[in-house]
Amino acid sequence: MLGAVALLLMFTATATAQEKTADGAKKLTDHLKTQLALNDSQYAKVSDINRVYLQKAKENGQSINNKLDKAKKLKALDEERDTKLQSVLSKDQYKLYVAHRTENNKKLKECSENKEN
Repeated sequence: MLGAVALLLMFTATATAQEKTADGAKKLTDHLKTQLALNDSQYAKVSDINRVYLQKAKENGQSINNKLDKAKKLKALDEERDTKLQSVLSKDQYKLYVAHRTENNKKLKECSENKEN
């Protein structure tokens, strides 16, 4: 009985974490949709990119204790995300994305913090 309760709690925690990641990705993608005038196809692809990025960033934050290692891994994740976004966005959209990088990073951090709370 105790094992069943433990499994239920673990499943609930995992489902809640995935839901929060999906919610953060949606908020971030909605922001980019407005900023970059994404079409429906781009929106779906950018949403997937953001969801995967936020999940990997969360795992990075939980698995690495050294701040320098965390920063290096996060930078690599940022570069991977940017490369993927560049393949989805038009040249003009990507330029606009880069021009608003500071604003976008604030929104990303906001979405990342919201999913952890």
